[in-house]
Amino acid sequence: MTPSSPRAGTRASTHAQYDDSLRQGILDEATRRLRDAPPETLGLRPLAASQGTSTTAIYTMFGGKAGLLAAVAHEADRDLAATLRGALRHDSVEGDVRSLCRAYRLWALDNEGLYGLVVGEPVRSPRAEAGRGTPGADASLWREPLLEVVDAAVDEGVFRDVDVHEAATAIWASLHGVVSLELSVWRSSPSAEQYFETQLAAILRSWAGRARELGATGTDGATR
Repeated sequence: MTPSSPRAGTRASTHAQYDDSLRQGILDEATRRLRDAPPETLGLRPLAASQGTSTTAIYTMFGGKAGLLAAVAHEADRDLAATLRGALRHDSVEGDVRSLCRAYRLWALDNEGLYGLVVGEPVRSPRAEAGRGTPGADASLWREPLLEVVDAAVDEGVFRDVDVHEAATAIWASLHGVVSLELSVWRSSPSAEQYFETQLAAILRSWAGRARELGATGTDGATR
C-alpha cells in the first residue's frame, strides 16, 4: 500500500480546519462590517485575521470576495424579508401596506451598506454562475411579503384591479426612490420622515380601489 505523501496530509489538515463554525464567523463578521459600509471597503486580509485564519479560507469556502458578498447579500435578504413579514399585523390590509413600507425604510436606514447589496444588482458567486438559468435563482426573498400584501390589497378592493407583480414593482420603485434620497441627501434632515410619509400617502392614493374610496366618502359623496 502506497503511503500518503506529506503534502497530501497537509492539504487534508488544512481543509479540516475550515469548518462550519469558521465559515459562519467569517460571514457574520463580514455582515457586521458591511452594515454601514460599501462592499469595496471590505478587505479580505483583515477580515480573515479577525477570525484567526488566512484569506485562503475565504477563497476555499466562498470562492473569493464575490462569493462572500453573495453570501452576505443572501443573509441580508433573509433578514429584510423577516423584518417585513414581522411588520404585518393583519388588522387591516391598508394598515399592513403602511407597516410594511415603514419597516422597509427603517431597515434600510439601519443597514445602509447591506441595503445596496440586497436591492442593487445581484452579487453572485462565481460558483453559482452556472445556475443562473434555474427558475427562481435570482428571486429576492424580501419581495414575497410585498407581493402578498399587494395581492391582498387588490383582492379586497383596497387597491384597484391591477396586475399584482406590476403594482408591487411600481410601489417598490417609489419606496426605493424616496429611501435612496433619504440615505444620500436627506439623512440629517428633520423633515426626512415627513417626506417619506408624503410619498407613502401618494402611493396609497395612486393605487386606491373602490373599497378605499368608499371608506373615504359617504354615500352622498361628502368626504368623511
